[in-house]
Amino acid sequence: MRKVTAISVLLLLASALSAKDAPMPEWVTNHRGAYPDADYLAQRGSGKTAETAQTDATSQIARYFQTNVSANLSTTMRSITGAGKVDESTTVVDEVRVSSEVSLFALEHTEPYYYKKEKKWYCVAYIRRDAAWRQYAPVVDGAKAEFYALYDNAGKESEPFIRCGLYKAAWENGKNFLERLEYARILSPAGEAAYSGDRRTVSQIPALIQSEREKCAVHLTVRGDYGNIIETSLTSALTKSGIRTTSSASQAAYTATAVIEPNATGTDPMSINPSVDIRIQGRSGRSVYSLQVRSGERTVAYTLESAQKKAYPALAEELERMLSAGLAEAVGL
Repeated sequence: MRKVTAISVLLLLASALSAKDAPMPEWVTNHRGAYPDADYLAQRGSGKTAETAQTDATSQIARYFQTNVSANLSTTMRSITGAGKVDESTTVVDEVRVSSEVSLFALEHTEPYYYKKEKKWYCVAYIRRDAAWRQYAPVVDGAKAEFYALYDNAGKESEPFIRCGLYKAAWENGKNFLERLEYARILSPAGEAAYSGDRRTVSQIPALIQSEREKCAVHLTVRGDYGNIIETSLTSALTKSGIRTTSSASQAAYTATAVIEPNATGTDPMSINPSVDIRIQGRSGRSVYSLQVRSGERTVAYTLESAQKKAYPALAEELERMLSAGLAEAVGL
């Protein structure tokens, strides 16, 4: 009987011990201290279950990356000019899709802990900076190589007009490179610092585009116009796009030729469905841009002049809209 009683007492003691709370990990109240910022990126999550606490911790660290990358991509970018002068301008990098993929690099979690006092589960998602950087550095190098392939291709082009478009393509790709660099800066500031020259190269592209665009002076020749209606819209679109027009062909690097066709049919009355064919060529005769715009409807009148007077304003408006959009794509930022 005594033997049985002793065993019962031991079982009761074991049960009592197991019912006690496990020691509270330091990270529950001080996750920054448990995972120092010099070596880790860490975010704490909580929830009603262990699974929701872990999910919340993962979401918190992903949000941390997204918020910081988005903020840094919209900060002031510097371009270095001659004589060591620094011109600063705020350039917002639009349409950069900031992803949370980097949170998957070397991501780890603590074992969730249930805090009875608050009736909550807690968990910490953390990334070891050195391990993450070893995995992420090749991603940065890949983005860098892709950017420089486009950037170097632009530098080899002889025509300023085309060079603008190629630099623009490099700039668009450079946004992806900048995003990778921002992730890199969060993971390893020291590792990212090695790319400071590359970051500067990307930030100077808008100034390069502006410089090339200033070389694209155009002499405009229009055939078949009525009252300079079409010529006015062409000049306006070129000017708004940052391209200067000249009164003399000798002062221009390019010739823009616009041929307007009324496409008339019938007599008494007649109808026209006018179109404009535009071509921009360099001095070598190389075509660098072309556009054709046709009126969306026919215009009826008893004379060609009356029909042109009625139809050309609407054609000019559509022409200016389409040409402005086309030039923005070709030589704009």
